[in-house]
Amino acid sequence: MNPAKPKNKKQIKKVPSHNRSSSPLFLLLVGIPFCFFLISAMLGSVLKLDRVSSESAFENRLNPIEKAWRGLKLKVYAYEYGSDYRNKIPENEGRAMGLIRESILESTLPRYLFLFLAIAVPFYFFVRLFKDKPQKKTLWPVALTTDPKVRKTSTHPPKKIGQN
Repeated sequence: MNPAKPKNKKQIKKVPSHNRSSSPLFLLLVGIPFCFFLISAMLGSVLKLDRVSSESAFENRLNPIEKAWRGLKLKVYAYEYGSDYRNKIPENEGRAMGLIRESILESTLPRYLFLFLAIAVPFYFFVRLFKDKPQKKTLWPVALTTDPKVRKTSTHPPKKIGQN
């Protein structure tokens, strides 16, 4: 006898497995945009670090009076153009101040990809909820006895005693 096999057949339990591969809808709505989001966010972080380091290197080369003048000009630009002043000021003034324009990978693309994912993930689960309806219909509870004192109900039709 093989000791690895159970002695009784009652000990063997088969667990139903759901070996479904990812659906194409999931890959299209969630998987691929999520990969693009991660890649663009990582590249954006690297580009932002490079931009900030080159701007700080430019500022370190200035003398204290030029640093103060640069700080004042940046405050004026921020007041005049808003928080994204570095993309709105003219190219010549930006170069003179040592500013580098933000890349689309730094904030814009990851922001819109995240917004798309925030809409696509619930949409996918709602589509899947309506698409995958339960296969087995539940029955209404049926009274097993006609005696009102005993309240036994079943969702299955009662078995007939005479049949095997």
